[in-house]
Amino acid sequence: MAKSREEKPLEIKCPNCKQTREPDLNETTRRYVCSVCNEPVDVQVIVEKKKRGIK
Repeated sequence: MAKSREEKPLEIKCPNCKQTREPDLNETTRRYVCSVCNEPVDVQVIVEKKKRGIK
């Protein structure tokens, strides 16, 4: 049996307010937004970089 790898919560640095937090998912637009300033953030790029091991 393969062990399921525990994932850390996704934390991003907002390009607008420079806060590092877990983003919220906007249900109407299906995009991630900053939990502080409500600015849209492109999390998909960060997730892809994490998968590939790129910093």
